[in-house]
Amino acid sequence: SSGINAEYGVNTLLRDEITVIDKDHEALRFGYFRNPVANGNNQNRENLREIINKLGQKSATAQGLNGSITSFEQLLSGEQRCYILKDIETTNPNGVVLGLLKVGSKKLFFLNGELNQVEVTPLCVLDFYVHESCQRRGHGYRLFSFMMQREGRAPGALAIDRPSEKMLGFYKKRFNLSAPMKQPNNFVVFRDFFKSYVPTSNKRWPDQHNRGPIKLKAVERPPSGKKIIPAPVRAVAAQPVAPAVPVRQPSAPDPPLVLPSLLDRPLSRL
Repeated sequence: SSGINAEYGVNTLLRDEITVIDKDHEALRFGYFRNPVANGNNQNRENLREIINKLGQKSATAQGLNGSITSFEQLLSGEQRCYILKDIETTNPNGVVLGLLKVGSKKLFFLNGELNQVEVTPLCVLDFYVHESCQRRGHGYRLFSFMMQREGRAPGALAIDRPSEKMLGFYKKRFNLSAPMKQPNNFVVFRDFFKSYVPTSNKRWPDQHNRGPIKLKAVERPPSGKKIIPAPVRAVAAQPVAPAVPVRQPSAPDPPLVLPSLLDRPLSRL
């Protein structure tokens, strides 16, 4: 099968089509560094470590990076979340992993459309990879759709860390977002990003030339006043906040994907 094959039961580690791995996941929430010998006997944990590290290495190679930016150890101690997609239609008894999407919130300083410096803590896309053998089949779009529904974010409200040209092309094709605004810190946002945030205060600074960055916070409702329509949610392992909905069977047709959107225009379903 296409994707990353494993020598052990992927389906045991990743029970759903898309599984969210973070520090609260059942395989990570024990004191790994406090008792490495005992935890080293946890084979499921070691197998999951191998999957995540291999995905991180594959992603770094595909992006031409000197080192991996996604690892098992990062997820143990940080506030990052990794969405892992597996192939539920494979005939491989050990299972196949197709890709990953890593996100996390970061405090950042951006320049808005008026070239004012703003301070914001957006949800950031930190790593994104789909195996080369199964690209252009909608797997990346499925990962993003699931993540945005679970995180409650629209594509234009996300900040992207050092996106490649292929990533920017993905955004243009899938979400009709173009003309990226490159920031001095190597993050990229789109014009709609600043529609999703408002100042935390209406305070006027006495010194117009030395007032510091404008602090922003996420708006609680879409700027257009349109009601967000949630997308269907699939069951996610070890995530009690997500509704437990049966995963589709291989023979069943794909359910329609409806993205929550803060945009005034519809998203592309190409």
